[in-house]
Amino acid sequence: MVVLVLLIGAGAFLWYQSTLPTTVTTNIKTGQKDVPTDGSFVLTFSRSVSPDAVKAAFSVSPATDGELYSVTGQTEYAWTPSKPLAELTTYTVALQAVVDTSHHRIGGGHWSFTTIIVPRVIGLTAPDGSQLKDGMEIDPSSTLRVVFNDAMQPSTIKATVGGQPAALTWAGDGRSATFSTAGLPSGPLTVQIAPGGRDQTGHAVASNFSVKTGIYWHDREHVVGLRYPALIQIPNDEFAVDQNGLQAASIVFEYLAEGGITRLTAVYQYAPDLIGPMRSARFISLKLGRHYRGLLFQSGESAATRAREASDPTPQFFDTVGYQFRTGARVAPDNLMINGDRVAAAENLFGIGSFTITKTRPDLSGGSPATSVSVTEHYSTYAYDAATGTYLKTEAGHTYSDVSLKAPLRIEMLIVLHTQEQLLNVGDGHGAHIHDFDLDSNGAINVYYKGLAYTGTWKSVDSHQPLVFTLSNGQALTLPPGLVWIDVTQ
Repeated sequence: MVVLVLLIGAGAFLWYQSTLPTTVTTNIKTGQKDVPTDGSFVLTFSRSVSPDAVKAAFSVSPATDGELYSVTGQTEYAWTPSKPLAELTTYTVALQAVVDTSHHRIGGGHWSFTTIIVPRVIGLTAPDGSQLKDGMEIDPSSTLRVVFNDAMQPSTIKATVGGQPAALTWAGDGRSATFSTAGLPSGPLTVQIAPGGRDQTGHAVASNFSVKTGIYWHDREHVVGLRYPALIQIPNDEFAVDQNGLQAASIVFEYLAEGGITRLTAVYQYAPDLIGPMRSARFISLKLGRHYRGLLFQSGESAATRAREASDPTPQFFDTVGYQFRTGARVAPDNLMINGDRVAAAENLFGIGSFTITKTRPDLSGGSPATSVSVTEHYSTYAYDAATGTYLKTEAGHTYSDVSLKAPLRIEMLIVLHTQEQLLNVGDGHGAHIHDFDLDSNGAINVYYKGLAYTGTWKSVDSHQPLVFTLSNGQALTLPPGLVWIDVTQ
């Protein structure tokens, strides 16, 4: 401090000039940790400093948008970030040398601090690395990865899968862990990480994390999307089995033809690379074509079927060079095939409006165990495979496969549809009789899904709309994604 004595006339005056430097203090100390990400950095000066001088001298690294403003006059300033700072990140606030309003020099300084982190799960990923979200599905026996935003204390993390504790295998950095769904049943599945776990510095996981997913078997083959359904006539005699492309069908209707042999009408919304073999239609095929508003693909047609079709036309596509083809891999006449892209091309020749069969996984309650189902009229047995949540089909002792996939045919839902059946003499001089099934009124159904059996009814509300299925408890039955097999019987 400097003291000056001034002599003026007979008097003397003392004048003090302070030479103490102007100081600056902060609310956050250098080296401080666990600094909130949404707080303010406050500078307090011992003398007034103009806002322009402070703003010119102030900076934050890493560069971060924010506002520097006066809190109290010209001695207290605060900087607040425009959005929360990054967690567990070191920031440095710098104040260059500045002069206060009374021309005292302020030496400035640097203050480094590290923001707090709130441990949490930042994602649950499927085997392909994609993020799982509510409503998404995984394949059976998938390995999932839970990812955190910080290194965790593994012993404190409690995870459950389907309500059961999950065995976590941790990565070396402690930021992620994997677990397997092997052995878990097909169907809806919830993955949860409970709050209360801690990271390696002791911070607590603050909130519960959960994803509602589901384990379901999926057909992963290449397919071509169609504007409206393609209904393809497929033989089911001993020379036709096993067929190509059935796994990709949305619905397969099986029914008796002549001589106790069944025939299939496979309904596609996505056509695979190879479908067949193909044969002719039956009366029921025409009805299905109308109900599901599609194009009926077939080879040839009897006079009786042609006459029936004329009374209520159904769009049909017959054996045409450039679309269907004969393969040497099968014995005629069960060797007519078609490719998925040719199905789509054939549909473009017709002015049929777009139509989609709605498929949504049902949420059913009740039901009785049904791990094995017999349909004697079709010589069929269906066995439930709990690992995939699907049914395997055996007919006359043969377990069905899809030749293209070289894998067993997997049926997501089985429906046995009971209806009236007539055996019609078509009068062709050979004593031929045709099975005619009623699909335009109503009747009973037996439904088999996820190893459980249900009863209900089917109804035709319109000959040009899909059949409507209702369970005995009044619940509307939706058809799940995947292959639905419908045995039409008496």
